Amino acid sequence: MTGISACTKYLLLGLMNELKILLCWGISTFLLCGLLLWFRRDYGDRSRYYLCFTWIVVALVFLVRLAAVEGGRPISGRILPPENMSGGLMLLLMLFLYPIEVINKSWFTFRRLLQLYSPGVTLIVILLFVRPYCRELHSFSDIWLYIGEFNVWFRVAALFLCLVPYALLLFFIPYNWRESGVSSRGVLHYAFVIQVIGIFFILFMLTGLTVFNVFQLTAAMCVGVWMTYQELFVRFGVQRVETPKVDAAPSLQVPSTTEEPKVINPLIEELYRLMDEEEIWRNPDMNLPELASKLYTNRSYLSKAIQEAGFKNYSDLINQRRIMEFLKLADSGQVSSVQDAFFQVGFRSRETALRCFKKYTGALPSDYLRNGTSALTDL
Repeated sequence: MTGISACTKYLLLGLMNELKILLCWGISTFLLCGLLLWFRRDYGDRSRYYLCFTWIVVALVFLVRLAAVEGGRPISGRILPPENMSGGLMLLLMLFLYPIEVINKSWFTFRRLLQLYSPGVTLIVILLFVRPYCRELHSFSDIWLYIGEFNVWFRVAALFLCLVPYALLLFFIPYNWRESGVSSRGVLHYAFVIQVIGIFFILFMLTGLTVFNVFQLTAAMCVGVWMTYQELFVRFGVQRVETPKVDAAPSLQVPSTTEEPKVINPLIEELYRLMDEEEIWRNPDMNLPELASKLYTNRSYLSKAIQEAGFKNYSDLINQRRIMEFLKLADSGQVSSVQDAFFQVGFRSRETALRCFKKYTGALPSDYLRNGTSALTDL
């Protein structure tokens, strides 16, 4: 028995050392990802701030866990520990809601943010409040033994009520992907990997087994690196548009708003002035009703005026201007990254930008830059 006990103690010690190493790697990984997003924050949407803040919070949670381990308080071997539950649940909530910020930023208002977070945050706050009164559980059978106690059944309920509704929400988000042109397949891939992390978290909370904690930490680090790359360069796996290479830089067929023939409708003249002075095309959330409000008219009249000016619709007008501004940056040698330049001129996703670029120029940005003033070929 002594030999078995010594072997078990040695095995647990080895697992704890592995957890310490994983936690150190996790802290470094998420801090690095957060800093990368922060330094590139001006080249993307608000979702970049959101993800940066999330990774910084993850790093801090991992740091607290590492301090607890160093202080002699084991992470594994405990069932439904309130402090671990509260941190893990909060981070998963932030990750579950991230796709909304990417797909439709204008929908993610403060009021809706409060409505979506309130149920989960309320449960987490109650968890922290009842923490001093929670019974220590060391096996899954302890849950059934003391399930009648409030501190036990509430922890079980909080675990599933915090995760299941938000997890199901991920499968409704892809149906709104067309609002911004991002890839629905990319959103589904994201939903799958977050579900995997959530499952490992639930298994670890219910069993206390170190192996599930190791899987959870490893999966979280891999997802952190993958999501940071997606946010910086891909935005939910939009696919590259393949077109034949051209021998010379194509001539741009986009009509310039500054070179438009004079129009009788003063609304269009005011629209061109607004585009030149306020650069409204840089705002990816600008839409036809909001633009009509700025011009003190209604959307139907503005839409008709845009068509009379020679554009197919509002999107055609705004996207032509964005491509024109992209080409100005390219011709002046100011494009260090095609992806960042697309975001800078107002596109929300690379897929939409590539489609518009090919439509209005007949080539890929890499072909245009290769045959123009730049040799950049990062697309």
